[in-house]
Amino acid sequence: MLSLWTIGPIVWIAAAALVVAIALLVAAAARARRRGDPSPVVSLALTLSAAWAAFGLLGAVISVIQNLAADAPRMSVPVAPFWPDLLPGVTIDAGPTAEVAGGGFMVAEVDVAGISPLARGLWTAGQALWTLIPTAIAALIAVACFQLLARRAFDRIIVRVTMATAVIVAAGGTAAQVLSDLAGSMASQELFARGSAQWTEIPGIDDPFAWWPEATLNVTLPFWPIAAGLGLAALAAVFRYGSRLERDTEGLV
Repeated sequence: MLSLWTIGPIVWIAAAALVVAIALLVAAAARARRRGDPSPVVSLALTLSAAWAAFGLLGAVISVIQNLAADAPRMSVPVAPFWPDLLPGVTIDAGPTAEVAGGGFMVAEVDVAGISPLARGLWTAGQALWTLIPTAIAALIAVACFQLLARRAFDRIIVRVTMATAVIVAAGGTAAQVLSDLAGSMASQELFARGSAQWTEIPGIDDPFAWWPEATLNVTLPFWPIAAGLGLAALAAVFRYGSRLERDTEGLV
């Protein structure tokens, strides 16, 4: 596991690489702009999306370092619907004007110490994927804007990058949700599952575990990444068709 002494140098190296990447992108955008800018909005979109993609990569690196190095990483841990009641004999004379009739907490955001390496690894991978999905979309926007500034709006690189983004969004989004849910469910078992227990009788309390959350398994399969990936794949097909038309037009000239 990474130590705190190694985090600083890694972050500084990643930040330096980020600055170099942004400088190169700005220089490339300036060259493309001199060739003829179709719209100032495109230049602005290129700069912002390139910076977004660069910072997204840096955020993914920092997320991985933090989750691997932290003594108690912050995790979303599912629990069975839970709502703590007042202790017997305790009444509130004034305050709440409504009451909870059902349901309760189903997810807790907690710092988990002593988490197993497998759960930590799954959580780290899931959180890194969540960060990389918008990064991939921002990179696609940056490439599209750059090609538009260079008057190559339907270049084959656009098709390839769009298809790659479709795969990242569909597969990465699904994997991010499943991996994070698996890690959270493992943490729930490690935190709240109990095999045997003993206690001293407490007057007025029949179940001493009524205030203890119950471990649960909660793994969901999201459909929005698949739908978004299909949409991007359709967009890639549009770009491919435009590229074919552009080549045919060039052949006629």
